[in-house]
Amino acid sequence: MAIVRSNGVDIFYDIYNKNSNKVPIFFIAGLNGMRSACMKQATYFDKKRPVILHDHRGTGASGKPIQSYSVEEMAMDVIAVMDDLQIPKAHMVGTSLGGAITQVLCVQYPERIQSAGIICSFVKKDPFLTRQFEMRKKVLQALGTETLMHLTSTTLNDPKYFTDHYEDILAREKVLLANAPPLQVEVARIEAVLKFDQSESLHKITTPTFVVGANNDVVCPPYCSIDLANKIPNAKLKIYQDGGHFFYLVYSDQFNSEIEEFILANE
Repeated sequence: MAIVRSNGVDIFYDIYNKNSNKVPIFFIAGLNGMRSACMKQATYFDKKRPVILHDHRGTGASGKPIQSYSVEEMAMDVIAVMDDLQIPKAHMVGTSLGGAITQVLCVQYPERIQSAGIICSFVKKDPFLTRQFEMRKKVLQALGTETLMHLTSTTLNDPKYFTDHYEDILAREKVLLANAPPLQVEVARIEAVLKFDQSESLHKITTPTFVVGANNDVVCPPYCSIDLANKIPNAKLKIYQDGGHFFYLVYSDQFNSEIEEFILANE
């Protein structure tokens, strides 16, 4: 594990297979923000090229200042990691909030991005997303992190996957709860989601982009991915039939293979 200072916050990251001469790939987690969320992808790709995972500001081992947060700052943290590793250009794959971070990277730092995977993400809040994340914030403030986690586990996970892997999900929840940031930081990160809006900038993206969603994702429904693909020039779109918001974990072998095919076509 390594550390870089980014805009006053310590960002912790891991790099795997760092001596490979292939273009590195970053996997950027969603709202929980922690490296562990991306391990099913890291363990597939780290045999083939450098893989970088980091804890977002406000999560995991990274600094957790009690202040406002923004997706733009989170994108700058990724660039800080790249600079620390002297990586000129990398593939980016971001899920949910990580997909929002990837959008900002493509708009603001196009020269640093080889290709982009924007997974189960969104362009900006709409009434559905606003209600969802405002209610998350209210539950968090009124009932705490554990109650919110138990609630969102039923929306983030595919119902059948939840039932079939219930013990694994309980174990994952235990780890997440043990590493949860202060409540004020969780609230500030939700507010960053609510503030996010790239609707006027996506037409500027020239990076080869793969947008992926799932039909039964009730956190970022498939129309969010379709909207993204329509707004990003020449974006490739794939919609899984099921798997929920975490379809990239449910179908990790297929997903990893498709991401690999896309990035190889864009090197």
